[in-house]
Amino acid sequence: MSLLRAMNPSPTLDGRNLNEILHQHAQWLAKDPNGVRCILQGETMNQAELRAAQLASAIFRGVTLLDADLAGASLNAAILEDSDFERAILSGVDLSGAQISGTKFVSCWLAAAQLADAKLRGLDFRKADLRNARLPGAVIEGCNFAGAMLEGVSLHQARIATSDFSESVWQGAQLHRVHMQGCRCRAVVTQGANFSNARLSGCDFARANLGGSKFFQAGLTGSEFDRAVLSGADFREADLSGVNLCRSDLTFCRFRGANLFAADLRGADLSGAQELTRAQLVKARTDEYTVLPNGSRGPYLRFSGAEQPVTPRLR
Repeated sequence: MSLLRAMNPSPTLDGRNLNEILHQHAQWLAKDPNGVRCILQGETMNQAELRAAQLASAIFRGVTLLDADLAGASLNAAILEDSDFERAILSGVDLSGAQISGTKFVSCWLAAAQLADAKLRGLDFRKADLRNARLPGAVIEGCNFAGAMLEGVSLHQARIATSDFSESVWQGAQLHRVHMQGCRCRAVVTQGANFSNARLSGCDFARANLGGSKFFQAGLTGSEFDRAVLSGADFREADLSGVNLCRSDLTFCRFRGANLFAADLRGADLSGAQELTRAQLVKARTDEYTVLPNGSRGPYLRFSGAEQPVTPRLR
């Protein structure tokens, strides 16, 4: 049995110390009539040891847990409000189905954390480490992930709105069927992220490095990719209508069946781009600074043959 050890074992709530709170919460979870649900309000438990603590459905309101250790703790279906976990260790923590609002996870270690179907609103994850964290089906609104490590993170079927991912790292992230709206993703870095069947509406990916990423059947209408690196990306059957791709690196990308109506390709580099047709390119905006698939300069002219790459590279 994993009981928590606290740096300060003094009473924290209703005359009980933290070990007593954990024990009574375990009884409550087991529906023992002597059990008491863990509800902490306004407590300060900096550097507390809660490793592998069983706190499913617990309630934390205004709790401060700076530098605390909650590695492997169970907080599924918990309610966390206006709390502070800055620099805390939360690796492997289970927050599935949790409702979290107004809480800080700045510089937290959340590697392999489980947040499936969690509701995350107004959270601060700046410079947090979420490598290999799982957030499928999560609802994320107004959160700040600037500078966070999201390598290998799973966000498939998540719904994300008005959140900031600037300068975060998404290497190998799984975002298929994700819905993102109004998000700031400037200068994100990823190689091989999977956005297949995603819906990215009004998102800003300016200067992002998304080389080799998959956007198969993705809807990108209203999003910005100005000066983004997208070399080798897969845009087959994607909706790029009206998308700003000015000055972006689109070398060796695949475009079979993609909708390029009013896509802005001014100044973009399409060298070696695959599966483009004249019907696609005449609907897009190109200019004298556009580099066409055959290496010539634009603007694209119908029947010029410039849509054919000089050295096709099929993958």
